[in-house]
Amino acid sequence: MTLLRSESGHGYNLLQGLEDLGFDVEGMDPSVVYRALRDMEDEGLVSSEWGDESLGPRRRVYSLTGDGEDVVFAWKEDLEKTREEIDRLLNLMNASERNKGKSGKSDKSKKEVS
Repeated sequence: MTLLRSESGHGYNLLQGLEDLGFDVEGMDPSVVYRALRDMEDEGLVSSEWGDESLGPRRRVYSLTGDGEDVVFAWKEDLEKTREEIDRLLNLMNASERNKGKSGKSDKSKKEVS
């Protein structure tokens, strides 16, 4: 849905967008994307219409609805909160490692030698 915020697109465009973001789509069955789009359309999060822009068969072009925008915004807020929580945990872990490194308690090579 986040990809549809910037522009409307069809399933293949969305798969390409996911790949551009670093997702491994090689082994992904494209029908999964189309099923998800249909489910989101049933939920009122995206809308579709038949596009005429391709030289081949007509394709459904999907757009984000207002309700879809609301969901994306809520996801964004949740991801930001989760990132903050992860950052706090990593900071704690890094501080703990620095402290153990100073005391020598976590140095495995010293433990293995003794």
